[in-house]
Amino acid sequence: MKIALGLVVGFLALFGGGGAAAFQMGQTDYTKAETKIVRLRGNMSLIQIMTPQDLNNILVLTGPEGYLLVDHPEAVANAMVQKELDQLGKRPVRFLLNTHWHYDHVGGNEIYGTDAIIVAQENVRTRMMTAQKPFWSPAAIGPYAEKAWPRITFRDSVTIHFDGDDIEMEHYANGHTDSDSVVYFSKANVVAVGDIYNAKGEDLAGGLDILGIAQSLAAVLARVNDDTIIVTGHSQPSNKRELALYLPILNAQIEQVRREIAAGKSRKEIEAEGLAADWAPWFAPKKFSGGQDFLGQIYGSIQHTNEVNQ
Repeated sequence: MKIALGLVVGFLALFGGGGAAAFQMGQTDYTKAETKIVRLRGNMSLIQIMTPQDLNNILVLTGPEGYLLVDHPEAVANAMVQKELDQLGKRPVRFLLNTHWHYDHVGGNEIYGTDAIIVAQENVRTRMMTAQKPFWSPAAIGPYAEKAWPRITFRDSVTIHFDGDDIEMEHYANGHTDSDSVVYFSKANVVAVGDIYNAKGEDLAGGLDILGIAQSLAAVLARVNDDTIIVTGHSQPSNKRELALYLPILNAQIEQVRREIAAGKSRKEIEAEGLAADWAPWFAPKKFSGGQDFLGQIYGSIQHTNEVNQ
């Protein structure tokens, strides 16, 4: 789920932020979508669907047993997803993994849920079973039909052995939501991080708990190597070098906000200061300014005032 925010020269957006108009369920114009398949390595591919509003990534593991997918945008996009899958070969979808509960990541559940095994962190199932009323949506989301609910859930981690790879799903902390998973493909050396991170120069990934995002990204950085492909929910693929640049800047910004809170500054005062100069290398060669919503989310993370249901 993406929220529009003026952050740098040109268009950037903040995932899960507050104070700006959200891309809401049903607003994405898939009639103007462009799709393509990006071959990553071996039997790993990325289906990209670019609309005027957003880029959506679907990670695909292909093998003789069928397909394993990570995420799927809204159900209305399934025809174009299936068309791209058929380009890879007419195989059944056996597994669908959800990185979190947002509508633009679980839209394939109702399509494939009858036959495929849906796997997600336990809070995904909990939220899909009941109506959700996050602040960024004017209408309730869900409850979803039972066939869309994950069949296999986990609290901290689970491993799936499929099509010659060992796929590990890890929930490190609350971050973009309370249901985030990082998905490691051990043999392919690919990791899907959902909406807790985006490639260099693109969006700042926010949400429920920025401290939790930093914690999760530190765990990812400690595990990946120079050859790892990092797949995000809404940006081009990234890598260890970019993540190693991003995380210290993020941590420095968190610590700056923590110091300002200790000095007695209010949320509005901290937001008004804008992002620290440390962000310049991340956005270079673009210039940057603003970031008020992101700073507000950091403030709320430290003060434990951010809404859990987002």
